[in-house]
Amino acid sequence: MGRTKVVGIAGRFGARYGSSLRKKWKEVMEKRYSEYTCPYCGKKSVMKRISVGIWQCPKCGAIWAGAAYTPWSEKK
Repeated sequence: MGRTKVVGIAGRFGARYGSSLRKKWKEVMEKRYSEYTCPYCGKKSVMKRISVGIWQCPKCGAIWAGAAYTPWSEKK
């Protein structure tokens, strides 16, 4: 299992499902599990997704609505 340097989190799929789908899935999951700053307490941590678009800070317990895969909408 030491060959996941390039594919990262998508290495669990091996050669299945096609490279394009694995790359898209990897991008979404890396955004989902990255650290974000809580808008209420200001601490930086991995936010917990309660449901689609519902997020919770593990430090202070604040709950808010955001995007489906990230705590905030990425439209600029």
